[in-house]
Amino acid sequence: MAKKHHIPQTAGELTPSWFSSTLGTLGSTYGRSITAVETEVIGEGIGFIGELHRCTLTWDDDPDPGSNRTPVPPSVVVKLPAPSGTNRSSGEALLAYDREIFIYKHMRDQMGIPMPKYYWSDQDKLTTLWAFKPLMFLIDHLPIRAVNWLVLRFVKLSGKNQRRYLLMMEDIADARPPSQVEGGTLDDAFAALEVLAKFHAHHWSHQANDRDAGGSLSTLLDESPLIFPVDQGPKTWQAGYLRNREDFVERFGDALGAEKLAKLDEVQEGLVDLIKSLGAEPRTLIHADYRLDNILYRPNGELVVLDFQLVAKGRAGWDVGYFITTALTPDLKSEEDALLRRYHDSLVAAGVTNYSWEVLTADIATTKLVLAHRMVGARDLLDSDMEGSDESFADILVERIVGWID
Repeated sequence: MAKKHHIPQTAGELTPSWFSSTLGTLGSTYGRSITAVETEVIGEGIGFIGELHRCTLTWDDDPDPGSNRTPVPPSVVVKLPAPSGTNRSSGEALLAYDREIFIYKHMRDQMGIPMPKYYWSDQDKLTTLWAFKPLMFLIDHLPIRAVNWLVLRFVKLSGKNQRRYLLMMEDIADARPPSQVEGGTLDDAFAALEVLAKFHAHHWSHQANDRDAGGSLSTLLDESPLIFPVDQGPKTWQAGYLRNREDFVERFGDALGAEKLAKLDEVQEGLVDLIKSLGAEPRTLIHADYRLDNILYRPNGELVVLDFQLVAKGRAGWDVGYFITTALTPDLKSEEDALLRRYHDSLVAAGVTNYSWEVLTADIATTKLVLAHRMVGARDLLDSDMEGSDESFADILVERIVGWID
């Protein structure tokens, strides 16, 4: 058997020699090597299925200091798979690592959203993509309890795969990372929604045939097998809700109240139709994890968006509802109309004419219910415990999202 080439999977493997063999020899861009590396974990406890390492690099002397050579980066960020067994299994099952590397490597110039500069990536070959079509057929046709068994089995088997992944990107060292746990400000939310509107408009379905530069929407949404529709496999979430409801009620039942719990049970029964509406035309490319922890705010007012592991296709309202209900505490519900107006005005200003205010607000209402239901269904598929706290990150999101339900 041929020996696999080296793909670092721990901080200790991010050595000067490895960096010199990759970043240091990218054509003639730098033409220098790295002599020392210092690593630190950043964003700890924020990412569910990835781990970020800031790598501060010491370069050797420039042999031609008078040249116009591109300045070397003093530091980079390296993203590796989550070390947690549960989260790693979920990331494998969702093809999250493959999807993000694909977007950075092949689609970064077509994304229409500010994102870190791409430097390098590597991964073991994906050989199981063919299995998703028969898997989704089974999920769509089996009873819920059988789907429950199938999903848990698939995630467990995915966790045993342990393929290697690495993504190296720009370190946005001057940016402010807001705190998801503390909740964001209205100013941060307005700025993030304007960027989100431009991203959605860039990929809006009715504009695909009008774009001269290859049509990013048709490429991303139709040609890539890694970009799934947001309404794919609703039975997986119904199975998760069935599996986790008892524990959820025990933990949140008193705070939730009988009325909201009844609404979630109604979502469980009608999820197929509800989620189908969020995948219908007009649709666009959605980030699908657009939350404060994945947005950086630079001193000059620019934003940089992170984490493209869950990118999907569907209604824009999913991203908007997800962002508002996870970024802002429910005591800001009185500002919801102003927030949605800012998003919708920005979307229209960017050229979208077939997504009315009425349709947007209806999609937001549906998203709130579906998202709360989904948080119940995913409770045993993600480890989001926070060090030094009895409350997990997922618990905080559940309380916040449920608080936004009318």
